[in-house]
Amino acid sequence: IKELKSMAADIITLQEVQKDAFEEWFRPTLMEAGYEGIFQPKKRDPIFHRGKYTTEGCATFFKTTRFKRLDKAIFDYDKLSQQELLSARVDNDVEQKCLHRVNRGNIALAVILEDRLQKKNGSAAGQGHILCVVNTHILCDPGAADVKLFQAHLLLKAIQGTTACRMPILVCGDFNSTPDSAVYEYFRRGQVRQDHEDLKKDPAGLMRLLHLQSGTCMATAYETCTGKEATFTNYTEDFKGTLDYIWFSPDNLSVLAISQVDDEAQLSQESALPSSTRPSDHVSLVATFMFHDAHEPEPQVATRRGMTMMTNHPHGNMAHQMGHYGHVQHGTAPGGDMGYAMGAMGYPQQYL
Repeated sequence: IKELKSMAADIITLQEVQKDAFEEWFRPTLMEAGYEGIFQPKKRDPIFHRGKYTTEGCATFFKTTRFKRLDKAIFDYDKLSQQELLSARVDNDVEQKCLHRVNRGNIALAVILEDRLQKKNGSAAGQGHILCVVNTHILCDPGAADVKLFQAHLLLKAIQGTTACRMPILVCGDFNSTPDSAVYEYFRRGQVRQDHEDLKKDPAGLMRLLHLQSGTCMATAYETCTGKEATFTNYTEDFKGTLDYIWFSPDNLSVLAISQVDDEAQLSQESALPSSTRPSDHVSLVATFMFHDAHEPEPQVATRRGMTMMTNHPHGNMAHQMGHYGHVQHGTAPGGDMGYAMGAMGYPQQYL
């Protein structure tokens, strides 16, 4: 909570939040700091924790002085899977085999926000910029690359159906997928190479049912600014690598800056995360964004209030923030002073 407050982000997205922690700790504490919170649990059996049963899921917070909530949508991957298979018109045996493979209880939480401070050029009655913020936690199973890709496909399709590609989009969370994965390639390029390694294992025949052409190419804050993803967003004894991303729609958002992620020398001081100074096994990603109208050739002439976003796990990735100039953070923030890397575009210094 101290870390989240110190970032003064406009939007925070959290994954692996226990319902009781949301209700008793996160929501009331962040409400005092000016945030409204929305929680959506995964569709899984309750877990027994500290003497009681509770569920866990995704939570998104936003500053009410900056944003007004217009709507929300829950993307239930299990329900979306059933709809996708029905539309594929497969026989009942194949459908049941696929459903048994993909039904894992994962969800995504989408929130549609209107910027109270920054008005969109040419909008009627001074309407603020509209933004879709999606918070998700993709399946964690190293042996289920097919299911992860299926969920990524469903997510992008659901986002397209919700937004009709008419508003800026941020998709943040724990994707449990490295930069060389099919999930990453699908988000980045809108398609997946037929010879990709992740397509070779398809025990239920899911990949044969998908038309992996989303028509949507998104960008990540870190790769856009530095030409590569953060080296580590997850640092445990069993796995050390990048699983978390801040994806954005480059047609109507520009990334201005990102936070520097701790290097391995800092992360390994106590062997792995969580540690005595870092309560999560994931690290924070922070980026600054700016709205711009898709028809404008020069993003830097857009209005100078952007947004700050942060995403993180209470026990992993936990928060996602949006601030005045489009600052986005994913994960738990590193200790000490936060360093930033400038984006590759020629924006004036005052945007930071």
